[in-house]
Parts: sequence; C-alpha cells; structure tokens
Amino acid sequence: MTNPPPPEGNYPPPPPEGNYPPPPQGNYPPPPQGGYGAPPPPPQGGYGAPPPPPHGNYPPPPQGNYPPPPPPQGGYAPPPPGSYPPPQGDWGQPQGGYPPQGNYGGYPPAGNSGVDIGETFGWAWNKFSKNAVVLIVPTLVYGLVLGALYGIITFASGALAPTSESSYDSYDGGASYSFSAGLGVASIITMLLGYLVLFVVGGAISSAYYGGLLDIANGTPVEIGSFFKPRNVGSVLIASLLVGIASSIGSFLCVIPGLIVTIFTLFTTVSIVERGLSPIDGIKASIDIVKANFVPALLTWLITLVIVGVGALLCGIGLLVAAPVAALFLVHAYRKLTGGQVAPLTP
Repeated sequence: MTNPPPPEGNYPPPPPEGNYPPPPQGNYPPPPQGGYGAPPPPPQGGYGAPPPPPHGNYPPPPQGNYPPPPPPQGGYAPPPPGSYPPPQGDWGQPQGGYPPQGNYGGYPPAGNSGVDIGETFGWAWNKFSKNAVVLIVPTLVYGLVLGALYGIITFASGALAPTSESSYDSYDGGASYSFSAGLGVASIITMLLGYLVLFVVGGAISSAYYGGLLDIANGTPVEIGSFFKPRNVGSVLIASLLVGIASSIGSFLCVIPGLIVTIFTLFTTVSIVERGLSPIDGIKASIDIVKANFVPALLTWLITLVIVGVGALLCGIGLLVAAPVAALFLVHAYRKLTGGQVAPLTP
C-alpha cells in the first residue's frame, strides 16, 4: 500500500542543506558554566555572603547552646559547678597571715630562712612601745590575779594543817625563828583544788594574752579588752597538761629530756590560739616547726628566757615590760618560721 501524495498548494521551499540561518541577535544571558541546569556559582565575598562550606561532607555545627560533653569513662559524671564549697584544710579557712599549705590547715613549717634576732627584737620593741598602756595593764592585772591566787592557796593549806610548831632560839650574837606545819588531808585537798584553779585560770590568761598579741601581729587595732578574751581555752588547758606531764617526766630523767620537751613544745599555745587546733594537733604543729627550724627555735627560746630574766632582776617591776616584749618576740619568730606575715613597723 502506498501513501497518498500531499495535497497541492504553495508551500515554502525547504531550507538549503547545511546552511542554517544564525540565531536571532538579542541580549540573552550567556549559558551557565558547566552545562544547562547547573546551579549558579556562589557570590564572591561581600556582605551577606554565606561562609564557605567545611572540608569534607560534614554539616556545620549548630549555632547556640551546645549539649554537655559525655560523662567520663566509668559512668561518673562530674558534679555541676557551684554544687559544693571549695576544699579547705584541716583547720578550715586560714587566718592571720598564713597561706593554706600543709597538714594542719595552713602551714606546716618549711625550713624558712630563720629568725633574724635584731629584726625580731626590733619588731617586738616597736609594737610594745606603740601599745605600751594596752600591754602593761593586762600584764599587771594578770600578775596580780595569779599572785593573789597563789597566796590564798598557800595560806589556806597552811591554816588547815593539823599541827604546827614554832620555835625561837637566842644565842650569843643572834637569834633564829622557825615555823613548821604538817599537812593533813584537808590541807592536801585544798592545795590540789587550789592548784587546779590556778592552772585553769593560767590557761585562760595565756589564751587571751596570746590572742591579743596575734591581733597586733595581724595589724588589727587592739585595746585593753582585746587581752581579756580567752580563745580555745579547753585545747590550751589539755595541751598544757600533757606538756607539763611530759616535761616533769623528762626532768626526772637527768633534766635534759625535760628541756627537750620544753623546746619542742615552745609554739604549742600560740599554734592552738592562732588556728583553733586540738591539743594533740597543737603539740604536733609545734614539734614540726621546731624540727624544721631547730636552731632558730632554740635561739627564740633562749632569748625569751633572757628577756624575762632581765625583767625579773629589776625588782620584778621590769616584768611589766619584759613579759610582753618576750611574748611579742615569740609571736614574731613563730610567724617567720611558719611563713606567716606580720604587721609592719609603726613609725
């Protein structure tokens, strides 16, 4: 079967082979790079341009609040900040002039440069001269209190003695008088109770007195009442009792062991008052200080004895000056040997 011929009519002639006319001229945009349908290239630079994509096929991290990191191995997550107070030493927050270091909540000694005798004595005298009345008045009051208690104890124990004997002898060129009293049960009990009261009062006085001296070392303004505020009396009393027993036992063993105990416990009371230590920790602290600085500690002990001895030679009145100066000397040496700070000299 053959196709019918096209209908006759006026048809335009077909275009010549191979010679197609050029496309019409106009303002058409050039085709995109990379072929038709390719996305346009990103804008180069300028404001508002998005950041370049990261290397690799990873999406950029989300902006804003990041989730917390995963817990460490073992399943224990760290506590949130602020959920517990910062750690402190065994003594709590350091006071006075001590940096927190070591075992006793703030210092143990580290073998410092030692005690400059001239500097320490100059500081002690400077602080005494600037606080003379404030120091002399409590020293006088405490001396009178202790002296009165001792006199009462001696008188009461003698008055309760069951027997007494007095004799008066005269002979060529002179006479002699003697008095003796035997102590009974009542006298012994009175004496023991009296010395117990004297011991307690002495411990309270020591803690209050060193408390005022440490205030001076801290640069805190002091008044007479500052020396009548006992601090950590219980620990001071127990530590003093333990040191006294050890010293007494040592004294019976050819005296030298007793002196060693006295030297190594030189800073017990001031350590307890300064840091609020227990009796045992106070004794340990003093032993550590002296052990790390034996020669400076020995010099401190000797010089305080010399100062007090010179004051006692001046009819006893000199103790009103010597006692506070010796105590200030001890406090300054204690601070220097433990790395603490002291108030500067007062002009």
